[in-house]
Amino acid sequence: MTNQTTPSIEIKSELAPPAEGEAVAVCIFTDEPRAGLTQGDELQPIVDKLIRDGEFKGEAETSLLLHAANLNGDSARRLLLIGLGAHADFDAKTFSRAAAMAVRRARASHIKHLHFIMPALDSAAHMTRALVEGALTGLYDNAFYRKREDETPLEQLTIITPERSARLHEEIERGRIVAEAVNWTRALADEPGGTLPPLEFARRAALMAEEFNLQVETIDANEIKELGMGGLWGVGKGSDNPPALIVIRYEPEGMSASDELWAFVGKGITFDTGGISLKHGLDMYEMKTDMAGGAAVLGALRAIAQLKPRRRIVGIVPSAENMPSGRAIKPGDVIKTLAGYTIEVVDTDAEGRLVLADGIAYAKQLGASRIVDLATLTGSIIVALGDHRTGLFSKDDEWTGRVMQSAERAGEPAWRMPVSDDYKKPIESTIADFKNYGGRPDATAAALLLSKFAGETPWVHLDIAGTSWHDQTQAHAPKGSTGAGVRTLVELVCGGS
Repeated sequence: MTNQTTPSIEIKSELAPPAEGEAVAVCIFTDEPRAGLTQGDELQPIVDKLIRDGEFKGEAETSLLLHAANLNGDSARRLLLIGLGAHADFDAKTFSRAAAMAVRRARASHIKHLHFIMPALDSAAHMTRALVEGALTGLYDNAFYRKREDETPLEQLTIITPERSARLHEEIERGRIVAEAVNWTRALADEPGGTLPPLEFARRAALMAEEFNLQVETIDANEIKELGMGGLWGVGKGSDNPPALIVIRYEPEGMSASDELWAFVGKGITFDTGGISLKHGLDMYEMKTDMAGGAAVLGALRAIAQLKPRRRIVGIVPSAENMPSGRAIKPGDVIKTLAGYTIEVVDTDAEGRLVLADGIAYAKQLGASRIVDLATLTGSIIVALGDHRTGLFSKDDEWTGRVMQSAERAGEPAWRMPVSDDYKKPIESTIADFKNYGGRPDATAAALLLSKFAGETPWVHLDIAGTSWHDQTQAHAPKGSTGAGVRTLVELVCGGS
């Protein structure tokens, strides 16, 4: 996993004189006011001239790095212009991505110290959190196994702002905590499947839990079988690497077992070949990320443990490898789940819903009053929504509203999809209570199957298949895992501002 270090972050009210290895980031809009510099005013004439000359238009996800002489022409500083787009389209997510782009450009240009001038914005403290979160997630690098020779890390980020308040420092600290949790999550999901089988996944969860004072338990394959988790056991039995159920708890001091418990359940398939229903080889390497939902649950608990809300949380990650072998579950087999329902396995590549069914049932056994599950579950959600919105499924309007609002505030917007018995045909079986696959619309059918295991408990299913992975390098992020879901869960538990 990554050994990335977090740069030191400080706040200052004005720019220091230019120095070697430093640069100043200035944000530019496409419309007026283009760059309202409240600090670093000596840069205003320089920026104004660059804008007038058409050197930089301020379009979102664009940047320009140059040396700019001061008015006397006797010194120069490196100036990094960052595009924010139009004011009407600007929000915290845009600003966060702009900050990520800025630090990536700075690091690539061997800049060690970046001064970031805060533009004049409403909700300055909240936007400062977005800046810090974006900057630190922007520094994420998943080139774990590449030889590095001349890399220059970004050592310091100085935020230039007239704002001075205790809340500002609190928002910076929250941004740091969430960003580090997101990056930790991404590193798990980007790790090759060969070095992260289920028990190693559980070991890393345990190390994290120890560091942040969380309770953790790993239920092994024998106990999984004895408990009657036929979904998790059935998916995992085809691999030489045994399955594991990771259970991680955040129990605030002073709260008791009688207090409400929320459960986050994450799909933890550490590699998915499709099993006997073998996938085609094209892009199968991406299936190392099929545990992104489980990683997001663990990452969210990592952040929650540091933010210390008054809310009991349990994270449940049913983890397995889905492999073809003589022991593997076969199409047409029937498994019995922890909840007692039987499922006909029509397609062994529809394995995520089998392990989640047991995970949701286990959450209910533990007494969870509300459940959110996250999973890279279906390709059909990508067809429906692409990679900009997570598919959200639920029969509970109130719980849906809370989760959707949290997702929006977190910059991880979700889109509610239908999940009702109008779509029950694909999961009807002649031999068992349900079947695991019946064709399109698969995202809805899969969610409907999971809803049967949630029962009357308020439940939301987040299909992150489209949002958990960048297919190509972005201006603000490398190709690979995004950490989708961490921010939403943290926002749901800890609230916004």
